[in-house]
Amino acid sequence: MSTAALYLKLMRPRHWVKNLFLFASPFFGGKLMDPIVALTAFPAFAAFCLGASSAYVLNDVIDLEKDSLHPSKKDRPLAGGAMGRREALVLAFFLAAASIFLAYEVEPWYVMYVLTYLAIQAAYSLYFKDVAVVDLFFIASGFVVRVVAGGAAFGITVSKWLLMTMFMISLTLAAGKRLGEVHLLNERAMEHRKSLGGYTSGFLNDILLVAASSSMMAYAMYTVEQHPRLIYTVPIVTFGLLKYLMLAKQGKGDPTDGLTQDRWLAASVAAWLLLVGLIRYA
Repeated sequence: MSTAALYLKLMRPRHWVKNLFLFASPFFGGKLMDPIVALTAFPAFAAFCLGASSAYVLNDVIDLEKDSLHPSKKDRPLAGGAMGRREALVLAFFLAAASIFLAYEVEPWYVMYVLTYLAIQAAYSLYFKDVAVVDLFFIASGFVVRVVAGGAAFGITVSKWLLMTMFMISLTLAAGKRLGEVHLLNERAMEHRKSLGGYTSGFLNDILLVAASSSMMAYAMYTVEQHPRLIYTVPIVTFGLLKYLMLAKQGKGDPTDGLTQDRWLAASVAAWLLLVGLIRYA
């Protein structure tokens, strides 16, 4: 594999889809086509994509030995020995620098949101990912920062119900991913991630139930606040969420894998986006 291909694999571009959370406020608010959004969209999105990739590289550097014990992560460039730590750290530095530069191009104050996100990811990778429950809140907070940053970049006030929805759905996805790791690694779970020693399948199922229920309630309130017809999207969101919970309980809780590999989950997301688009823009 070429050096460029190794770099790209280390950057995990397929996870950039998570940065679409930046567009949550303008999309639901019916302002996605506004000139300010169109002009700012690419650099704002690219800044978070590069920042996220920087965080992924740093995490892989820190977790090199642990990833070598994981059934799928052992094939990553660092864990598999195709790239050295020093080279990866240089890549992480340049990705972070490029992220900050692009954020400054959006607006000088937008840098604050990118730096906050990078700080959360660094703190998570260095320490908090090993603390059960706290690790879930750090993951969820990263998504909330994206939503707030998107509102700030595009000059849109973010609804408190939207923030609550995003926090709870992020908590649901994080708990589902942990449940998948517990199922996959079994007795070797703590060797890969210390926080997994604080979780049982029953406890993670409880978190999934609480967070998923709360996210549905918050989303329903948000639809009522934003547009009366958005309430009709709630059944689709409910179906998608239940489908994800089913996958999580089968040990397939990685949200990116679920979205790309399960056709029903992907179809529910596509139908939801289409219906919201029709209601807000047609």
